[in-house]
Amino acid sequence: MKNNNLFDNALPISASQLNDFKKTISTCSNIQLAWLSGYLWQKANQASNIISNGSKKIDTGNAITIVSASQTGNAKLLAKNLHEFFTKKKIKSNLSSAYDYNFKKIIHAKILILIISTQGEGEPPEEAWSLYQFIMSKKAPKLPSLRYSIFALGDTSYNLFCQAGKDFDKRFNELGAIRLCKRIDADIDYQSYYNKWSKELFHIVNSMKLSPVNTETVSDNKLHSKESISICTKNNPLLAPILTNQKITGRYSNKDVHHIEIDLSHLNVTYQPGDALGVWYRNDINLVKEILQLLSINSLKKIIINNNSMTIMNALEYHFELTINTQSIVKAYADCIGNNFLKNIICDNKKLKEYVINTPLINMIRDYPAKISSEDLISFLRPLTPRLYSISSSQDDVENEVHITVGVVKNLFDGQLHFGGASGYLSQFLKEDDKIKIFIETNNNFRLPLDKNAPIIMIGPGTGIAPFRAFMQQRDIDNAKGKNWIFFGNPSFTEDFLYQVEWQRYIKKGLLTKFNAAWSQDQKNKIYVQDKIRDNAKDIWDWIQNGAFIYVCGNAAKMAKDVERTLINIIIENGGMNMEHACDFLNNLRCNRRYQRDVY
Repeated sequence: MKNNNLFDNALPISASQLNDFKKTISTCSNIQLAWLSGYLWQKANQASNIISNGSKKIDTGNAITIVSASQTGNAKLLAKNLHEFFTKKKIKSNLSSAYDYNFKKIIHAKILILIISTQGEGEPPEEAWSLYQFIMSKKAPKLPSLRYSIFALGDTSYNLFCQAGKDFDKRFNELGAIRLCKRIDADIDYQSYYNKWSKELFHIVNSMKLSPVNTETVSDNKLHSKESISICTKNNPLLAPILTNQKITGRYSNKDVHHIEIDLSHLNVTYQPGDALGVWYRNDINLVKEILQLLSINSLKKIIINNNSMTIMNALEYHFELTINTQSIVKAYADCIGNNFLKNIICDNKKLKEYVINTPLINMIRDYPAKISSEDLISFLRPLTPRLYSISSSQDDVENEVHITVGVVKNLFDGQLHFGGASGYLSQFLKEDDKIKIFIETNNNFRLPLDKNAPIIMIGPGTGIAPFRAFMQQRDIDNAKGKNWIFFGNPSFTEDFLYQVEWQRYIKKGLLTKFNAAWSQDQKNKIYVQDKIRDNAKDIWDWIQNGAFIYVCGNAAKMAKDVERTLINIIIENGGMNMEHACDFLNNLRCNRRYQRDVY
């Protein structure tokens, strides 16, 4: 008679071990079984790490540990540069992402250098979340032997500028660690800050007379994906033509969302589901001309940018941010033109914040035009930085193309419509065959499981659905047998059902197991994705117990927090846990890459 018992068909363990295991689990409660599931998963991953990394051990005793916590890739790049710099100087340093850093052994570290960005409402990047929770918790050890330095990356247009770096600095100090040098809080134009900080840091470290030894790098965890390889990077963008630029929201929708397809057929570019596409955009030439006219600046005036001579018109079109106003810009402009109204505003922080929110840069200049020099103008403008968009295609499916889903930012000020810099450029000015500068931003912290039988839950309202279109294309190509469940939210079924036909096709095919949509404006009471998640609490808990991976993509400030609170409540109610244990349970899922977020 054929034996259909899954356990008994294959025996990687002895029969006695199997019997002991069966006896143990037969006496366990649901909460104990859930804990065992996470514990065994973690042990399996640790074993895989040992196999992947070989038998070499990282010597942290006299080495500098450099940890990057990156949101858009800048922190990762600077950490790599610092590691290479120390290597050339024959100073040992271990390089790690915040996700891969074994933070529970921080008590043994002697010198820790943290390069960290801030996301959302002053929060650490996704890959640093577990490290952050550990350091901020009561479990964090005293660190009297630790010497540390923090380089914080941020954006002064946000209220909680560099808050993640400030939080780590304060907490390390509370735990008894000693600063090697003062924390640096760098704005988006961070290179000059980094150059000064890294030189000071080197002189301090060099004076400590660390023993020079061979370096070893702790690379990003590769267990869940192969590494994306591309010559197409932020500092080496490539020109690619537009194939399709199509609005995919309805005529009466309050949202303007575009599906954009880009041709890669003549480029050596590779990417994976979960990666982002970086776009170097151009400012609207009419906006540039108006600014120059209002400030009485000759458009042909030559200036020097990055050691290159160019006209002020070209500089404003390609090199400076013109759509976002900030408190520092208002202060600098007020000082430059000596305007009393603006000077009064900058003396009141509350009024200044409100003014920046309600007054775009061009409106401020329209209200208070003045004659200034081109050098004065660029002295207070921020450098133009690329925008990142979650890739909404699988290269294995679309081959020589890359797709993005762009939500157009537009606001009405004083009766005039203002577009976001990148989204306005992509949606309003680009036509088929136009070329744009692009690059791939690898995101190994947002990856499909290697196990194609693993179930996945995808939560993505609005344009947060983009990476899950890529995920589903990949699961289809891979003939993955794991179940797939999507939670999607938008205002209206008839106007805002992004990629509706594709989801219906996947459901009919049997690839998409469940699809729950929340339409916030189609009924009297607003319904959001967290409400749909709450309605399916029991099934979600069952999927989690059966090894499901959970993915969240979208707004960090509100949606992602509401979703996380809902997931914690599901764990509390269905797992019989209190708040502390439920948070630990979710964090264990995060540590094991079964809870991944791509939020912004």
